[in-house]
Amino acid sequence: MTTVRFTKQDLARFSAASHDRNPLHISEEYARITPYAEPVVFGLLGLLAGLGQLPERPNRRLQHITVEFRNPLSVAVPYRLDILESSTDNVRLKLYDTTRLMMTATVAFMPGQDTTESMLFPETCCAAEAADRKKDTLVTGTRVTGTYAPRTEDFAQVVDRWRLSGKGATPHQIAAMMWASYIVGMHLPGKRAVFWRLTLDFHETAAHREGPFIFDAAVEELDERYDLLRSVGTLSAGSLPYVTAHMSAFVRQDSPEPSLRRIADLLPESEHLKGKLALVIGGSRGLGAAITQALASQGCSVLLNYQQSTAEAERIHASLGDRSALVELMQGNAADIQWCLSVRETILKQYGGLDVLVCNASPPIRPLAFEPEKIAQFQDFLTRSLELVSAPMSTFLGTLAERGGWNIVISSSFVSELPADFPHYVTAKCAIEGLMNWAAVRHPKVRHLIVRPPKLLTDQTNTTVGRQGAMEVEQAAASIVGHLHRASPSPAVQIMETF
Repeated sequence: MTTVRFTKQDLARFSAASHDRNPLHISEEYARITPYAEPVVFGLLGLLAGLGQLPERPNRRLQHITVEFRNPLSVAVPYRLDILESSTDNVRLKLYDTTRLMMTATVAFMPGQDTTESMLFPETCCAAEAADRKKDTLVTGTRVTGTYAPRTEDFAQVVDRWRLSGKGATPHQIAAMMWASYIVGMHLPGKRAVFWRLTLDFHETAAHREGPFIFDAAVEELDERYDLLRSVGTLSAGSLPYVTAHMSAFVRQDSPEPSLRRIADLLPESEHLKGKLALVIGGSRGLGAAITQALASQGCSVLLNYQQSTAEAERIHASLGDRSALVELMQGNAADIQWCLSVRETILKQYGGLDVLVCNASPPIRPLAFEPEKIAQFQDFLTRSLELVSAPMSTFLGTLAERGGWNIVISSSFVSELPADFPHYVTAKCAIEGLMNWAAVRHPKVRHLIVRPPKLLTDQTNTTVGRQGAMEVEQAAASIVGHLHRASPSPAVQIMETF
């Protein structure tokens, strides 16, 4: 048993060596709007890290690999690697995040004479940008062909970083693993790929030393039930096959964007909130964006707060058409009390007060075990979650009281469902609800609403499994905004659980 950890530099180096430039792995901006919220470690890099921990295998040569990437790997997380060697030629690798299985691999070796292979590869032209193939273009027989060779300088650094020399995988076999990552991440399916399973069978052919590899890969089938693409490919050395690969990858769907038309179907346009002013914390994506649209559809002026999602905020603003003048974009970190105080000063000067505060922002939500090794991450999530609510609430409760306004926080049905993998999220939402109960006693002139939506279809749930049973954000937003002009004044905290 040992520990492996990945850095951003590891991802950049593997990308340069393999030519796999899929933005899910190397672009923080792109990864932020995926279910993973941050760059994902290349699956093949996880496999190489495991192979590098094996003892040296003189007179042995890699014959077969089957690997399943069960869960996405993240940068800076210490993963436990378990190695089970049933014999000299058969190894099983398992990578864990505490008790959560992240990757499993079976590796088979065979007798083979030591041959010194050069790590010098010829230069070859590889795709510079990942293909953006949607499901309907990935029909059986869709084929990609070309030449392949890793980038020599970066390849050597990857081999050295993970101590791969002498572990039974020759440089050309390591190059073949990188090729599989390249095919999935750049071509089949490309940009939308989430690598799930790979088998590699190496043939007796000696790798051609002078020219690049030649590859031919094609779609076998797309399983529509799971958006799972299965492809098969051959990498050849000269005219002889060197390795055969069977590759499976999920094809991610477009990130959902709230629809103003759908909101209008659920909540017809009106002037019910005309003359009112709302501040939506985290209003550029997901439920926050839909709430912004719903408020504006009712004649409410909205200050849309966002921290990084400039493009998304601008799209929501533009989506409102004639009502876009009601929305003002306000970039900033709502967890920063100085930013909140500055916004309050602006609101008082320009608008005279605030009628609705919606605290919707949250740190990225990923599964997290409640184990000693994870307690720092647990506490960090709690701190960041509370800051995004406590800073705005402490700043604006007094202002809301002057107008008998609404203080709204987005909680979750998870506070009662208690899912096993989200103790940090459950704890944060329970703490936020506790703060709301306190605020209701201390600020009785403010109307307080806790919203407990079920799983919603957002960037963070936009996976094959995550989409199942998820509610549209438009439905939740329409219910919340509709509640504002239907509810009777009440000194107690109101809880919305039906949408």
